[in-house]
Amino acid sequence: MPKGFPEHGKAFIQLSPDAVLHVPHLDSAGVLCIEGDPGPGPGYSAEERILFLLHDYLEQFLKPWLNGDLDGDFEAEALDYWAIEVSRVRSDTDPVRAVWMVDPPPAKARIRNGLLLMPNRIVIAADEQLRITNRVVQSMGPSATQRVGVLVADIPISHALTPSTWPRSMSDLERILKGRLTSADYSRLQPCHSRRGRGMHRVALLRSADVAFAYLLPGGPPTVLNVDRGKKTFPPLRKPLPLITSRVDPDWTVGRDQHPEVSGRQAKHVLILGAGALGSPSIDHLAKAGVGRISVVDADYMSSANIGRHLLGAESIGRKKVDAIAQRINSGYPATEVIPHTMTTAEWLKKNTLADVDAVLDLTGEPDVRVQVEQARLNHPCPLLVGWMEPYVAAAHVCVLPAAQRWLQAGQDPLSDLEAVVWPSEVIRQEPGCSSRFQSYTASAAAHAVALVAECALEMIDSTTGTLHPSVRSWVRGQRFLDKHWPGLTLKEWAKSAREHDGLTLIRDFHD
Repeated sequence: MPKGFPEHGKAFIQLSPDAVLHVPHLDSAGVLCIEGDPGPGPGYSAEERILFLLHDYLEQFLKPWLNGDLDGDFEAEALDYWAIEVSRVRSDTDPVRAVWMVDPPPAKARIRNGLLLMPNRIVIAADEQLRITNRVVQSMGPSATQRVGVLVADIPISHALTPSTWPRSMSDLERILKGRLTSADYSRLQPCHSRRGRGMHRVALLRSADVAFAYLLPGGPPTVLNVDRGKKTFPPLRKPLPLITSRVDPDWTVGRDQHPEVSGRQAKHVLILGAGALGSPSIDHLAKAGVGRISVVDADYMSSANIGRHLLGAESIGRKKVDAIAQRINSGYPATEVIPHTMTTAEWLKKNTLADVDAVLDLTGEPDVRVQVEQARLNHPCPLLVGWMEPYVAAAHVCVLPAAQRWLQAGQDPLSDLEAVVWPSEVIRQEPGCSSRFQSYTASAAAHAVALVAECALEMIDSTTGTLHPSVRSWVRGQRFLDKHWPGLTLKEWAKSAREHDGLTLIRDFHD
């Protein structure tokens, strides 16, 4: 019973430390992971709570364990127990801390070249030539100052390892490696030394599509670490070192293997025009959704007036918006590469074409930009999304057009006709000290527009040729919202169905 029981905390069952990794459902301290004590909230007495705990200990654990019904639970929670094993032997002077994987397990066992990033002490178990490898290294930022070659024995396995089946010694690992690798690969993995007499780190990676276990093999080079404002050398390992493993491939980090469309998104190049209150968080969402390459065009700099509704904050004031966004996304999401272009759309189109662009998102709200994009799409047709918000985000709109569909209607820009409200000119505010004008709204209101843009953009990116329909999707607030922000406003006829709602999504066809 914890300190303060029964007023605070829950009672729990703790077994002897020597039961850890021998009995299932124990954490590293020997605490049994079962439901039991309902806690102080429901109003039970301390005695009743203890009886609940003992009853659940008997029914949920003790009886099933004695009957052998929990024998398979080690395999079902294999990585939890592996984390306990790794934590037991980990030290601050380990040559390697973790192994990161960026691709699926191989069909056959093989030796591959990996990278040890220093001083992070993380092994990337993939060839440096892979694009995703470079993205992962880039995400480590300036801290990964050194790249050291590592040999990785990549061994596919069909079942999760458990405490009873883990290799416990170098001889156990040798039997696996010698039995699974070709003789040439096995010879290549043997300890070797360069002309300077320093060996190469070797990692054994045993993995399936669901689980992975890694060992740093003994006999590698000495480890040099910064200790107490100086450098200290530690001798090579004498026995295998268990290592924690992490998948950082897009299928896992983006969708946890539940979204097959991620692989298609990885091959896409999306051009986003505008990195403001609508564009910047939309970039963030598309990166988290696994779009492989995003080019961002915006000539603006971050100012204090942007902080309340932008992806960036005060730390970026005075910086180029696109540079700061690219740094943030590239260091956080290795599934995506953001390419910044600090220039106007007109300048970008003078230097580039849409030939290798799979989709264009115009989130600037600027009429000139829409005209410039229209001209560029005549030469290189590609799908277009135009997204914008009305004042106070009383409505948000996304127009999605297939490659052959034009935006301009008889030479006229249809944007204002597509809006839900006719706005008086006084709604648009003048920013003091410059010619810039802006709309008033909060980031929470804009979140609805961002979600609309991101979802429509992903539908457009995922669509196949011929399935994209020209349409306008609008999220419209009701009359109560309009009355709160500006008296006398009314919804246009097409939007009046939203009048009685807090917010309503409406979809319309976009016609020539």
